[in-house]
Amino acid sequence: MILSLFKKQSIPNEIPMELMDKIIEFSVCGNKDEFLRKSFFYIVKKWGGSRIGFFTRFFDVFNNNFNKIFKKTGYLHCTTMNYILRVMAVKSGLFRDTDIELKLTNTWFVIPHQYLKVKLNENSFVCLDPWNYQFGIDYGDYGSGFDSLKIKPVR
Repeated sequence: MILSLFKKQSIPNEIPMELMDKIIEFSVCGNKDEFLRKSFFYIVKKWGGSRIGFFTRFFDVFNNNFNKIFKKTGYLHCTTMNYILRVMAVKSGLFRDTDIELKLTNTWFVIPHQYLKVKLNENSFVCLDPWNYQFGIDYGDYGSGFDSLKIKPVR
């Protein structure tokens, strides 16, 4: 997943049935923003980011196996959380992979950080940063600089 900081990983042909069931459940509404919102909160509840996890689970960034990634619990890197969100969006049929841009910023001003910019229609986009959610960055926004260091309640 480390290379996916700069380049999109391919969307897997097959994904775990548990995830496909969630995609179907969330896509029934047919509303792109609502689908992304449900998917975003599914991801932030199932996995999370942390300041220490970046270092203690560093070698997870080299895991490219989607099924193994999905089975992980606890901490996931930003690129991995974004990859799962991207897979969900594309597999829903509501989005093409070209509707999703990988965007780079930094966390703590020195660590590269990735978030997603997703096209909802010709005139609107939404930024998604599930890794920074626990640090107070809400749906539709992204963390940068010292945003992740602000004293905020852990969610």
